[in-house]
Amino acid sequence: MTQQLQLILHGGKEPTAREVNRQISAELKSAKRSAQAKRAGTGAGLSVLRRAQQRHKQNPKSQMAMFLAEFTIRAGTGRARPISERTRTHYGDELMRMLDELREIHAGVKDIGEIGKSHATKLIKHWGASGRAASTIQNKISILRRFLTFIGKDSAIPKGQDLKTWLNQQGVTAPVTRQNIPTESKAWDENQVDLHKVLAELRKESAITAIQLEVQAAFGLRMKESIQLNPQAADCGTYLRVVHGTKGGLPRVVDFEDDPVIREWQRDVLERAKLYAQHNRRGTLSIQGKRLDQSKAHFYYQCRKVGITRDQLGVTAHGLRHQYAARRYARLAGMGAPVTRNAPLHITDEVRSADLAAREQVSRELGHFRPDITQAYTGSLPMMEKGRKQRIRDWVQRTEENPEFQTAMKDAGVVAVWMGGRFAMGLEVVASEKFRLIVRTASCQPLDGDARFMLKQRLMGMYDRAIDLSEHFEAGQPDDALELIVR
Repeated sequence: MTQQLQLILHGGKEPTAREVNRQISAELKSAKRSAQAKRAGTGAGLSVLRRAQQRHKQNPKSQMAMFLAEFTIRAGTGRARPISERTRTHYGDELMRMLDELREIHAGVKDIGEIGKSHATKLIKHWGASGRAASTIQNKISILRRFLTFIGKDSAIPKGQDLKTWLNQQGVTAPVTRQNIPTESKAWDENQVDLHKVLAELRKESAITAIQLEVQAAFGLRMKESIQLNPQAADCGTYLRVVHGTKGGLPRVVDFEDDPVIREWQRDVLERAKLYAQHNRRGTLSIQGKRLDQSKAHFYYQCRKVGITRDQLGVTAHGLRHQYAARRYARLAGMGAPVTRNAPLHITDEVRSADLAAREQVSRELGHFRPDITQAYTGSLPMMEKGRKQRIRDWVQRTEENPEFQTAMKDAGVVAVWMGGRFAMGLEVVASEKFRLIVRTASCQPLDGDARFMLKQRLMGMYDRAIDLSEHFEAGQPDDALELIVR
């Protein structure tokens, strides 16, 4: 926008920096929407659709087969390229299956160009009634939405919150949205799993799998990226350049960390990876003579043998990527990630600013390039705050709204009681953690031995956990405690 035009739009006044920034932001968003619409290919398949309908009249399956064979589907993310053959096959299988499902629910079509919003609604209802997982339904909706976009019906299936509203209006209660922001960490250390102990066991089974896993832990790589990594070529001295196996085919840079201990470990891992890669003529960490799918199957098989599953150790290999993200976030933000036990207790403007800056950097290192996606690994401040508030409400309800609790306090002569520790802060607590309560009697004197013993026994019975009972005699309330109403 020229300065002259800016002056005209603002009544001859020089626009403020905020107004200029807002205008630039609006222009960038508009350009991004245009690029996304172009990439989406709205109506791009109409000519292929017409040819398929003419050649295979009233034969929807043959029409779909011809459409998929002749129409080039572009990748939705990453560099400009066609989707992979594997993805194309998946799309084709799903769309063919949808035609069968429409016939099963008495909503079949004679031409694929007839498919629209009403068919989408019936399919989503059918998927929900069939008990499909939310992620499965979301994937099916995404495929159907792209097909409808290609044939010029880009508004047939809404997105985001609009999708949820639309489905509610249609009476659909299927869980069609995924919860991408975790409230519990998937990192190994947060789940008390020792990486190096597991690696020692894994080396006995498969040395190549162990080094692949350790590379993932050191640099936050995906499993596929670690298998296709060429350690010699990727080593750029102060950073690792990840090229093959990335999402969208986008290369990225992962810096060696500035913590000297971690940096030394990363260097050691990379040097050992180079030795293993020498056994492969391509210089990668894949197994010589095995295809990528075979290498991946071998990786998961060896991981299962040492218990790296949700059912056994309670973690997966991908949890090491979560651990890397949390480690980098803590280093960059100067505070624990929202999903970890060391998350900040209070959210301030400084905390929000540090959170955004850290997520932007971690997002680049993970190869996502969008800070909001990083929340799937680190959690989010709003979700953290919401979770804490809910946990506090739960404990308040279980205490001051519990008649048995009130009776126990009254019988012990307690006139004031506070909840303390992690319970008062709304943090997650394990079953072995003592429930901390602080009490004051009417006489401001310590509870006698019998009364104290009886009160603890009654409380232990109520909450099925050990009780940390202390007393407060001074005016006011104890520090870092939440007062509970005693009636």
